[in-house]
Amino acid sequence: GIRGGGGADNADNTMSAPLMTSDKAPLVINGKTYHIFQASPPHTASTVLNNFLIGMFEPGAEYSFMIHNKERTIRRHDKDVAIDDGHIVTKTHILDLMGLYKQYRNTFDEVLFVVANRGVNPETRIDSSMCQYNNVLCIEYEELLYSDDHGREMVVRGLAAKLKDRFDYFFGDHLDLMDRFRLNNAVTRLQQMDQATISMADQPFTVSDNTFGVHGGHRNRDGSEMREGKSESGKLFYCGGAPGLNRKEFKYSTFGLFLANTLFPEFEGKVEYQPGQPLINSAIPLTDDTLNQATSNDILIMHSHQKCEILSLAAFPGRQLHVNAEFYDMHPLHILNPTGEFTHNYLPPGERSFIIGPHEDTPRSIRIPYCSMKLWYLHKTRPAEAILSKIIDPSEKPQNTKEHFLLYINSHYIEYRERAARALSEIGTIHTAGKCQGNWEAQPPQKPDGSPEQCEPFEDNLRPPSILPVSASSDRDTQGHNSNLFSKYRFALVMENADAPGYVSEKILDAFLAGSIPVYFGSRMVFDVFNPKAFVFFDLDIPQQALNQIQFLEQNPSEYEQMLNEPIIANEEVLEKYFSWDETVGNGVLKQRIRQMMGFQGSGASPQW
Repeated sequence: GIRGGGGADNADNTMSAPLMTSDKAPLVINGKTYHIFQASPPHTASTVLNNFLIGMFEPGAEYSFMIHNKERTIRRHDKDVAIDDGHIVTKTHILDLMGLYKQYRNTFDEVLFVVANRGVNPETRIDSSMCQYNNVLCIEYEELLYSDDHGREMVVRGLAAKLKDRFDYFFGDHLDLMDRFRLNNAVTRLQQMDQATISMADQPFTVSDNTFGVHGGHRNRDGSEMREGKSESGKLFYCGGAPGLNRKEFKYSTFGLFLANTLFPEFEGKVEYQPGQPLINSAIPLTDDTLNQATSNDILIMHSHQKCEILSLAAFPGRQLHVNAEFYDMHPLHILNPTGEFTHNYLPPGERSFIIGPHEDTPRSIRIPYCSMKLWYLHKTRPAEAILSKIIDPSEKPQNTKEHFLLYINSHYIEYRERAARALSEIGTIHTAGKCQGNWEAQPPQKPDGSPEQCEPFEDNLRPPSILPVSASSDRDTQGHNSNLFSKYRFALVMENADAPGYVSEKILDAFLAGSIPVYFGSRMVFDVFNPKAFVFFDLDIPQQALNQIQFLEQNPSEYEQMLNEPIIANEEVLEKYFSWDETVGNGVLKQRIRQMMGFQGSGASPQW
């Protein structure tokens, strides 16, 4: 090819190397092999971008998609394929560009990334620092939009010019990206994609086209509906106050809205957060005043163990999703709890009310451990930290510094936790970062509602020398999370407040995110959620078993390393069942289960052009 010069207007005067077609020959330029990742968040017009790239480099090829799972499986025509089978462009919603580069830089001479970004929401943008690398081209959503044939051609020319400018270092004189045949191939590819989309308009969203990667039920480019009937989308309402249920003044929690925005993207009411920035929330808090605005098309997100200003939620006309982040349904002091006891497996009244949490699976409830909800919340509120990849991708699993033996962080007295800490202090020096120090004999009286009082620390002159209090404030991150604290310890004692069916809290998650091996007690459901080879289960019936295992790991560093390097998530089935909140993880199986339970069809996503 001839480099540079006149762009698309004088492309007739240039010739390029023959275009790659569906025989899946690798992209080889000047003796080097190339692979292009179209790596973008969902809902950023990434399908347009992907088909443009295929049209430019392999116009007859089928759509290839890398799934966000441990194996980073690539699917084409419902079959698994290898990254080096000859296809040139791979689409993915995996946004860890550095991780992808490290994984495949030995497979190809050059690995390039083309990314679509949209708006300011961190859910639809990658970290801006990644756009500075010379093998990364970032495209804005608006640059991918068109409504007619002329607009389509202009989009192709504009994208080709950006490709040429950004990747000139790699392609140089050896590949002319403004060649008219190449541009025509890209235009034709997008025309065919649009025709496929129109032909599938009346199909369910779950029906997809293997060549272009489009789904049934998409909308037209002018936003008009292409499927039968009208969208049921409405507005998101929310309620459920923070702890302190007897207070007159309280604030509703926004925790469940981060889940709801993923589950119901077609509904109005977005919540956005970036560290260091004020929370942006357009969802509607449910009050006596706002109740009048609600319709049967709306959804209420209710934090089920907390307080809502509306005493009778039956007055809400739309669907309700109760999000239970505790091992109980309602606190004994809750105004709606007449028995004064912790309640379990409570279903909110009404056929249009549903619940997710530790509850057993029923037609109106799905058992989801709180640790899964918290992981997704952290993924959405701390996007720069690649938190999701640290849990689901073994190659990204954190490692502790091995500086200290074990850390115990608790302030509320639970006798079995205190006994476990004392026993562990006989193996090595444990550090404590709360009021609890293993002083199990100093049992405080329980509160009237049955909840635990705070621990009584040892007097300095009575504390065993193998129990050492440390300051937590300097090592916690800016949001008060424990993952920074645990990162210096080989083990982390993370025992639940209760052994309740279906309840696995964020405690074990904090240890995993720090690269520390969790010493865990709680629901046996933990064995279904996390890889049993990656943590130590402290069975209260046979505590010596866990103590012997920990002592063995301390005395055998190679065995410790083996456990430390075990995947956190055992297999793809677990990923799908408990962690697939959207289509980028485990094919969105969990998201579909929740939506189907509530009577919604498809993913609710706007078309991923």
